[in-house]
Amino acid sequence: MKNSFVLLFTLILIFIFSLLCINIFETKAIASTNIINQHTYIQAKNHLKFLEEYILYLPTLESINKIEIPDESFNISANIKKVDEKYEIEMIVKNLDSNIRVYKKIFKNII
Repeated sequence: MKNSFVLLFTLILIFIFSLLCINIFETKAIASTNIINQHTYIQAKNHLKFLEEYILYLPTLESINKIEIPDESFNISANIKKVDEKYEIEMIVKNLDSNIRVYKKIFKNII
């Protein structure tokens, strides 16, 4: 009778520790995914900042409707429309592997 209680107690302890291990591994996996998404978001923001600096550096946007910059893991584009006395520029940077997308709208005066 004593051996059966020891066996039951051992099985209960193994079950509890296995549940704890599964919970720890799930937490680690979620944290790893969050770090990867955060890194991708920072890259997208850097691409967006570069695109904005590039567009603002251009002397004129008169004959340009769309700008696309080739990249392996991001779709980087800008749509340019002339509105009144300004150019309306919509910049979009989207990651090809995940749902991370960064958008910004700026205006540039006509010189």
